[in-house]
Amino acid sequence: MELSCPISAERVNENVVRIVAFMVAILAICSISFSNYWAIVLLSFDFAARAFGSGKYSLLKFVAIRISNALSLKPQMKDLAPKKFAATLGFVFCLLITAMFLLSFYKLAMMLTLIMTVFALLESLFAICVGCYVYTFLQVLKRNKA
Repeated sequence: MELSCPISAERVNENVVRIVAFMVAILAICSISFSNYWAIVLLSFDFAARAFGSGKYSLLKFVAIRISNALSLKPQMKDLAPKKFAATLGFVFCLLITAMFLLSFYKLAMMLTLIMTVFALLESLFAICVGCYVYTFLQVLKRNKA
C-alpha cells in the first residue's frame, strides 16, 4: 500500500508547521502533568483556526512564525492540504479529549492526550505526518466500500 496525502495548490512553511507541532506537544504534556485540560480547550480553538480557516487567528501559528523568523530559518514550502487534514484530526482529538474529561473518563482522556502528543512529536521532530497515514487508511476503506 502506497502512502497518499490530500493535495492542494496552497503552500505552507514546513518550519512553522513543525514549531506549531512542538508547541502542541508541550501544551498537551502540560495538561497531563498538571491534570488541567484547559490547555486542550485552547488547542481545540487553535486547531479549528488552522483546520477550517486560513490560520490567521491561530495563536500557535503566530508564535511559530515569530520563532522561525527569530531563528532565521529558511522557509521550506510544502503542500498545505496534508497539514490542514492533520489539524482537523487534532481538532477531533481535542474534542474527544475534552468530552472524556468532562464525562470523568480521566484515564481515557490521558491516553488520547498521550497519543496526540506522540503524533505532534513525530511531526515536530521527524517530519512524519501521521495524518497522511490516516488519510491513506480512509482512502483504502472508501475504495473497499465501493
